[in-house]
Amino acid sequence: MKKIGHRIKTRRKLKGLTQEALGLAVGVSKVSVSSWELGKNSMHPELLNKVAGVLGVDAHWLLTGESFATLEDEKDSVFWAPKYKNIKAAAGAGCCHDDCLDEDEDEVPIPIKFVKNQTNKDQIFCVCVSGDSMEPVLSDGSIIAMNSSDTIIKDGKMYLVKQDDLLRVKVIHLLPKDMVLKSYNPNFKDETYNIKKDNIQILGRVFWFTSGR
Repeated sequence: MKKIGHRIKTRRKLKGLTQEALGLAVGVSKVSVSSWELGKNSMHPELLNKVAGVLGVDAHWLLTGESFATLEDEKDSVFWAPKYKNIKAAAGAGCCHDDCLDEDEDEVPIPIKFVKNQTNKDQIFCVCVSGDSMEPVLSDGSIIAMNSSDTIIKDGKMYLVKQDDLLRVKVIHLLPKDMVLKSYNPNFKDETYNIKKDNIQILGRVFWFTSGR
């Protein structure tokens, strides 16, 4: 396992990725990546393939060190989306202040399979989640990705919405004249708003997220 870990670490550094960034790209924590690189934990074959894709190599080389081959188009293994570092989406009754989406940006690697069917990829962006109303799907600290060109409400989908000065992430259900904002956490009540009268702005449908754990 140490040799596999060494190959992961070597390729990760060559790609300019931190342990956290690699973990985000394949859906695990920074601690898990560190354990792989130190040879402490084995990897499930599915994760091995994901890691290989992000690092731009084939899984056989990661596993054995033989027949090294980079992917033909390494830059397409992940999509780097801007994440607004100082903005968080409230997942709860608490508030999250948002003046605009013009704060300092970071970048988040999203596996390309989640992005390939998105139109207007230049309008994809990410924010962090604050609160527990969307647990167990989203945790405090989860990162969510939206496409600001995808704002037409589809019943039962998760959206980032702006309500007055708050950014919130909720599942939206449509009624004839109203929309219902729902939380996954049963401790939070449904909220009903009039589509035309209440100040609810749809900023984008959530199409990818991390666990935050």
